[in-house]
Amino acid sequence: MPGPAFAMGDTVSLHPVEEEDYEFIQRGRNEPSTRVPLTDTTIRSRSDVEEMFEDDTEYHFLVCADGDKEEPEPVGVVAFPWVSDGDSGSLMYWIASEHRREGYVSEAVELVLDYVFRECGFHKVTARVLVTNDASIQTLESIGFEREGHFREDNFYDGEWVDAYQYGLLSHEWLD
Repeated sequence: MPGPAFAMGDTVSLHPVEEEDYEFIQRGRNEPSTRVPLTDTTIRSRSDVEEMFEDDTEYHFLVCADGDKEEPEPVGVVAFPWVSDGDSGSLMYWIASEHRREGYVSEAVELVLDYVFRECGFHKVTARVLVTNDASIQTLESIGFEREGHFREDNFYDGEWVDAYQYGLLSHEWLD
């Protein structure tokens, strides 16, 4: 059961990651349809997942669907696994395959952007996405991210080298 929510949207809530969430995160990260687009070649053990949450300079949030259930159901993760000087971060997110295409990513990203820009004082958020990941490209652009770069053969994906796009969003673009 997820801990208390710190941000609530219409259909999702964001929760701090607790130890009891590790099994869900391990299962989700190891699923090929999640792991491969994240270009994560490591199959995560329980101890690997525990280590992911030891660094207190990173931001990781459990995304839960609130729906009509009595308890919120974990559906994914939104995170800033790379934070620079506390004023910028690189966004990462995933939703479990059985919950994709339900709008959870967009709402979760919007909630976390409000948090990092309004409360944490971030100046910029970046995101890198494979050129083959149309869903993430569409999500980032619909939220207001601007494409800032094109990295040729940047990631090894599904047996071959593929390009990636770099996206960015500035605080004044989000807050205005």
